[in-house]
Amino acid sequence: MTGYVRLDARGRVGAVHGQGRPCSVSYSAPVPRPGNPDIRRRLLASGLELFYARGVNATGVKEIADRAHVPKAAFYTYYESKEAFVVAVLEQYWLELQDRSGSLLLGRGRPVRRLQRYFAVIADEHERHTFMRGCLIGNLALEVSATSASVHEKLRGIVCAWEHELAAVFTEGTPQRRREVAGLIIEAWEGAVLRARIDRTRAPYDRFSRITLPQLVGLVGTS
Repeated sequence: MTGYVRLDARGRVGAVHGQGRPCSVSYSAPVPRPGNPDIRRRLLASGLELFYARGVNATGVKEIADRAHVPKAAFYTYYESKEAFVVAVLEQYWLELQDRSGSLLLGRGRPVRRLQRYFAVIADEHERHTFMRGCLIGNLALEVSATSASVHEKLRGIVCAWEHELAAVFTEGTPQRRREVAGLIIEAWEGAVLRARIDRTRAPYDRFSRITLPQLVGLVGTS
């Protein structure tokens, strides 16, 4: 189904008709298979850690299952394929990101200050891992997006929803201008993430917050 991308009540990304940002993204929310929620949680946590450390292509189903202390055969009780599992890990990553920092985009305060606080929380998380992990969205876009239609579709949906959330912070400018600036903010942020991984330092995030972000926010009210 092609329509407008938004988050549902649980923070999941889906394409629906109605209010939201037009993105032309087709997405069907996966139907969870029955099973033990704790095992599902352990599998997702295992996949997230291994995908960060080794990437998707270098990680096998057995490694994911072993790290989660689950028999390999049981993996397929929860996910029909490794590709479906990667999509589920991305969805869980997005949900955790929203739980951790999404509320900072709401409430009072100038848009630039809210955005600075939002990205600072994400930067803090990256710093706790010595800047080696990066952003899973960017990582998988580079590694898997070209070879997996379902992963590419999920990534597009997440980025579109992310752009929509950032654009909602602004009160000035036209809707189109807000979306354009939100897109620029994401693109600049992902560049800062890449540089931080290379330099293993927070400096790119500090420059993004101090210089890039205020300049981009200033574009919202211009034509």
